[in-house]
Amino acid sequence: MGVTEKIARLLTNTGYEDIPGEARDIARDAILDCVGVTIAGSGETAVGILAEQVKAIGAAPQAGVICGGFGTSADLAAWVNGAASHVLDYDDTIALASNYNMHPTVPVLPALLAAGESVNSSGRDIILAYVLGLEVEYRIGSAIGAYTSALGWHPTPVLGTIGAAAACAKIFNLTVEQIRMAIGIAGSMAGGLTRNFGTMTKSLHAGNAARNGIVAASLARRGFTADSGLLERDYGFCHLFSAGQVKEPTISRSGKNWEIVATGITFKPYPCCRGTHPSIDAVLYLRNKHHITADQVAGIKCKTKQQTHRILRYDRPGNGLEAKFSMQYCVSVALLRGKVTLADFSAESLNDPAVCDIIPKISYLHPEEWEKENSLTQEVVMTLKDGREYVHRVDTPRGEPKNPMTPDELKAKFTDCARRHFSPAWINQLLEMLTDLESLSNISNLMKLLTYGTAVPAGKTDIE
Repeated sequence: MGVTEKIARLLTNTGYEDIPGEARDIARDAILDCVGVTIAGSGETAVGILAEQVKAIGAAPQAGVICGGFGTSADLAAWVNGAASHVLDYDDTIALASNYNMHPTVPVLPALLAAGESVNSSGRDIILAYVLGLEVEYRIGSAIGAYTSALGWHPTPVLGTIGAAAACAKIFNLTVEQIRMAIGIAGSMAGGLTRNFGTMTKSLHAGNAARNGIVAASLARRGFTADSGLLERDYGFCHLFSAGQVKEPTISRSGKNWEIVATGITFKPYPCCRGTHPSIDAVLYLRNKHHITADQVAGIKCKTKQQTHRILRYDRPGNGLEAKFSMQYCVSVALLRGKVTLADFSAESLNDPAVCDIIPKISYLHPEEWEKENSLTQEVVMTLKDGREYVHRVDTPRGEPKNPMTPDELKAKFTDCARRHFSPAWINQLLEMLTDLESLSNISNLMKLLTYGTAVPAGKTDIE
């Protein structure tokens, strides 16, 4: 039995009660976090452009565009919502234990919410399909994720398209053979280039993965065909996205040790590329421990792997999207303001003379021996004008499963994101629904609230 069929059988044979409580708890936190960052991202320019494109298409409404105030087809809703969830780079990432990086939730959840709304899925349905979608992403990613990233592919849309298709296949209750077709279709729709980091197109990667996952599962549901063993065959998905290094991934787990628990999810405390977070943590630590102010600092050196600088390529960012991929900018903000927030990536913040004054003082070091470290080990060497030097190394940045954000911090993050569009009363209603997602017999009521907010059209005010 090939990997594609094994995955298909895992999907068809797994029910809600098969998912352990710890996995459900993590899933619930991840869903809350993703919905929050989607709300916050819905007002960004890139998302507005996509929403206008979708409105122009005029598809029959099946699912809502979050904070958009309108409905469209399920795949187009997932397209916009997927981009909104990723545009701020505030969404979760796979944990360090994976040895590569991707954003697991943003391809899967927007697809699930749109597909689920279109077929009146329950909260339990969403949690089950979400855990399964991540399981597929992680299992395939453990084999090819590092190769994919090194080749310049963005692992999020590569792996996420398959994960989204698998999750939607569960929502649509596809058969084993249909799931094999859905994975085969999705494999020919996957892709995204890291060269587009720091532009609107990076968020489009997540939107594409979510949309294509729905399309692949929907086509398979209607009888559309594809290669039935695309994951494992010559010139198939794994073979090509690893440049021939992997033909068939080894699936060692059988559903008893779920990846969402075993590997885990990292929640982001800062709205910027995860590669900046260890140095931000280090700067905040030194700043607070030694009561350092920006005007005391002569220079800061950030020790990282060379790959980190290849990703964080904007040494002098020209806009907020580039700033999220600038170590110099993010470290400058952390030193100057003692925090890194959504507001720090506005045009006003980017042009702050105090920030601009610090940026030239920050540089990289790439010691050869550091190439053997994990991808996020970083060390900050801070030299003061009076000659004092302080050093702090971070191996496990904040937000990792081994250094987690607390439940209260996750709720505070959600509230901060949601207040961009919702009143406190509506935020409390959303928190109640999302933290008790299993109790929802139909997620359509949740989606109405997320889509229409305080402007719920007549006849759509019942969110009980």
